[in-house]
Amino acid sequence: MVTVARPHFSFYLGNSINLSVRAARHCLIKSGVDMCGLGLLIYTGIYRHKNTGEPSIAALIQEKISSGRTAFDDSTKTQNTFSFDINNGGCGLLTGIEIVHRSLVNKEISFGMTVAGDSEPFHGLSKSFNFNASAAAIILSLTEGSRGFSLFRTYTYPEYSEELVSRTFYSIPTWKKRGQNILNVSQRESYPDLCVELAVKSLYKFLDESGILLKEIDLLIGSQSPLKFTGRLKARLGMNENFVEISQNGEKTFHTAGPAFALKKAWDDDRFKSAKNIIFLTIGSGIKVSVALYRN
Repeated sequence: MVTVARPHFSFYLGNSINLSVRAARHCLIKSGVDMCGLGLLIYTGIYRHKNTGEPSIAALIQEKISSGRTAFDDSTKTQNTFSFDINNGGCGLLTGIEIVHRSLVNKEISFGMTVAGDSEPFHGLSKSFNFNASAAAIILSLTEGSRGFSLFRTYTYPEYSEELVSRTFYSIPTWKKRGQNILNVSQRESYPDLCVELAVKSLYKFLDESGILLKEIDLLIGSQSPLKFTGRLKARLGMNENFVEISQNGEKTFHTAGPAFALKKAWDDDRFKSAKNIIFLTIGSGIKVSVALYRN
């Protein structure tokens, strides 16, 4: 199951933690999975409400959806959810899925959830922050046979580590008596084109290793940032109907939750269920590219 969350009203700025809780709760309800049966909960968002670092956002999500109280309310249930955060930029969601997948294959858990969410940490205290307040949750379970995820790979290109950098610096405005921490997101003009080049390079490496041809890919679900990345990648690969792209409004895009929004779109229009070979491709600062194969 996959669910997504956005602020209810356009004028509401959003809170990454609340949005993540809403996405996670809806994912549990729609999948019919009880929180007490969830063995692993991983949070992969980067831009967090009020820059919350501790406790982990995954633990906050677990608490807010009353997982502990549920276990005490029903003596037949036990609560063994292990929750933690992962920071891996735009590739975080797929990294979380890979960890859940390995735990499922090793039969350590029956169900696992990955959650991603981003929002401006403090309204008005950032520069060049162009990500939508959004969150998403994905639940995985083990299936018999060859259906599901079968191969994960991550390719790193550290020589381009300065193409997208987020830093917090202390600023003392002349018109205020006290200073403030300002988040500055610095993206070079070459970053979107580099993302396309490295995504294509990584995808062909992955296809060579997996033994699948580009023409055999029925669906590609990828990152929705940076801006213009998806359109340029689709044109470069020559994929139209096989490529999932979320329409962008203005100058804002989706960050860590972007691939889940694309998955939700393909899920709702039945393209995901009818596709045989599905490629997940995520990209983020570093530059890192994570690719996974999913078979129906």
